[in-house]
Amino acid sequence: MKYYAGLDIGGTVARMKIEYVDGRAGEFYGAGGTMNTDGYEKCNAKYRSFILPILEEAQIKAEDCVKICVAASGIDSPRQEEECRRSFLEMGFRPESILVYNDCEVFLHVSTGPAIVLVCGTGSIAYARGESGAITRCGGWGHVLSDEGSGHNMGMKVIKEAANHIDGRTSCPILYELFEAQSGLKTLDEINTFVNDMLMEKTQIASFAPLAEKAYELGDETGLKILRECRDELFALVKDVYYKADLDRYQKEAPVELWLWGSVLLKNKIIAPELTDLLKKDFPSIQIRIPEKTALDTALDIAKS
Repeated sequence: MKYYAGLDIGGTVARMKIEYVDGRAGEFYGAGGTMNTDGYEKCNAKYRSFILPILEEAQIKAEDCVKICVAASGIDSPRQEEECRRSFLEMGFRPESILVYNDCEVFLHVSTGPAIVLVCGTGSIAYARGESGAITRCGGWGHVLSDEGSGHNMGMKVIKEAANHIDGRTSCPILYELFEAQSGLKTLDEINTFVNDMLMEKTQIASFAPLAEKAYELGDETGLKILRECRDELFALVKDVYYKADLDRYQKEAPVELWLWGSVLLKNKIIAPELTDLLKKDFPSIQIRIPEKTALDTALDIAKS
């Protein structure tokens, strides 16, 4: 049975959608993996343990796939793209059937011309496609080097402000109380130990990000300070990738579409509206859009096209 497949593979959750040539479709979920942090061997094992049982359950073969588009977290270099491709080759998919993209990059394909994608969830990244079709990026190099304005970045800001409150350097009683209630941490020593233990567990740190908005809603201006710092960092990501892709020259001829995606941009009530206002002021010809389809459905559309 011939079929098309789209995959959205994040660090925690993996999704696969299969559409047969007769129009029937199926959707599957499992554990994800990230090539840039897990490494090839571990990530390859995760890919196989997710995909091979699906093929067996659906009674289909890898070699019968017309086209498969893999949108995977951690595809940050040609080497990682090739390693991801090798994993699917070893599962039996034909070389000509495999397309591999970073899971954020796929949204560029929603536009036909030059475009930008800004994704901000636990991490952050900006992609741009220039007039020549070449794709460039800024950010997204992990939570230690970058991920500016992201949920992890915001969570760390919350932790630092709570620590400074304890240390008597600033005053943010509402934010501190929210942080203490969620974390159970009451002393600088406890916070220091927690941060060091969780240094590579970015989702744990990011879990404190919503406290900034909640504190602001309760009257703590420190929450707004954190949100606006993240807003400005995301604005800088868009600006940097915009000029890196030479879109300032193209924009004289036609508008550039900017696609926003990720939990911070879709759910935060302060950051997205204020970021949109800043972008419209400095880049009036940019057209800001929200994708109508998920990364999974977009990957499947790319495979079918």
